[in-house]
Amino acid sequence: MPAHRIGILGCGARGRAFAAAVAALDATELIVCVDADRSDAQALAGEFGGQAVTSWADQALDTLIMAVPRQDAASMQAATQAGIHVLVDPPLARGVVEARRIARAVERRPARVGVAFEWRFQPLVRLLRAVVPRPRFAHLVTAVDAGPPQAPVSVRDSCWTTPHHALDLLMHLFGEAPAEIVADGGPLPAPTQGPATVVVPPRADALVAELYFDRERHAALTAAGGGADPEFGSVVLDLTDGKTRVRVWSNWTAAEILPLDGRSVDPPWLPGLRLEREDRAWMAHAEHEGQALADLVLAFADGAPGGVSVPGAADGARAVALTRAVLAGAASGRTQTLRAA
Repeated sequence: MPAHRIGILGCGARGRAFAAAVAALDATELIVCVDADRSDAQALAGEFGGQAVTSWADQALDTLIMAVPRQDAASMQAATQAGIHVLVDPPLARGVVEARRIARAVERRPARVGVAFEWRFQPLVRLLRAVVPRPRFAHLVTAVDAGPPQAPVSVRDSCWTTPHHALDLLMHLFGEAPAEIVADGGPLPAPTQGPATVVVPPRADALVAELYFDRERHAALTAAGGGADPEFGSVVLDLTDGKTRVRVWSNWTAAEILPLDGRSVDPPWLPGLRLEREDRAWMAHAEHEGQALADLVLAFADGAPGGVSVPGAADGARAVALTRAVLAGAASGRTQTLRAA
């Protein structure tokens, strides 16, 4: 079978991560590296292969990965109309109306759109979904890079993108969007440029939100300002169904599986993980850094037969709506209720 032909639009740090993932797979081939700055495209192509170009148009591609800071809806629609699948680096859009418009526009195109929420593809996430298929409570704590004081844009971007990935993961774990959100926080000063006012929580506990799925199932999210905890890393997830508790930390590299009430548990052996038993508990360790992004690219190229499917445009729009609701709740201190996220 011929390799799945991939082009990468955007040759910055995120484009480089995708290029490394594509190069690590036998089933995919990097065809073009696309960037308005040809030197960036040439640097990426020189390291991972493919041709450096300034436009993806008229290229023989199966998939275009859009790894740019702001997604170009026109390019996305043009690619899907031409039969090229598109894998979008989140977010799909920065506004709810635009995200839903994009989702509707590409719904009936001949090619599909995927949103690269790579946290779903972490090997430890696959393990905890097998061990706790229906969680009752989860608490996700993640570090938000506050950025230098003289660069408020970095603060706004990190306080948007990190919770964006975290909220998608919680929806993935619970299998639905929350019915109600209760969030707390306060606004940063308005940006000095542009007509829009953007507010994000500025406190050390930058964002605290409770997500209620139903009367018995809910999750909590804390997006803490500053760097990651040196002991636990940038992601700490605590999840339980009342019978088993799973804790994930150290930036998705380690987890503890603890059966409750004197029970025992036999976790499945999954690729990319190493399991060690410690009394009644199990310790799980991820063996390969960067495996999640490679697994996501492969799932999108193959259509994820028998595996986790890549979120689509509708999922991306739902995550945008949820993130905006949480940030609005954090800025206003008012409860946000989602009736149709």
